[in-house]
Amino acid sequence: MTAAKEILSSVGDTAVDAHVRAERTLLAKLHGGCSAPVGAYAKTGPDGSLSLFAQVTSLDGARRVAGTLSGPVGEPEKLGAALAEKLIDQGTRSILDAIRGESAVSR
Repeated sequence: MTAAKEILSSVGDTAVDAHVRAERTLLAKLHGGCSAPVGAYAKTGPDGSLSLFAQVTSLDGARRVAGTLSGPVGEPEKLGAALAEKLIDQGTRSILDAIRGESAVSR
């Protein structure tokens, strides 16, 4: 088991790991999933900072809330949570609640 851990610890990309963790945290905070039009994209800047871009869109495309935040690459969860809160403050909750209401009716 130790040999496997050692081999696996040398595989992977720490930047990609930070990107995924930031994106997943944002999606979790917004309760976004396969049925909710929530998009998130993270990238590492030339200065080593982590930038997270996200958007929530109504099913008909009439309403859209988008935002971007940057922060330290070592705190991806903090960045994802902060951007989720920013999007909530801008009105994503009503978009997502409407989508969930429509999903419940169509079941």
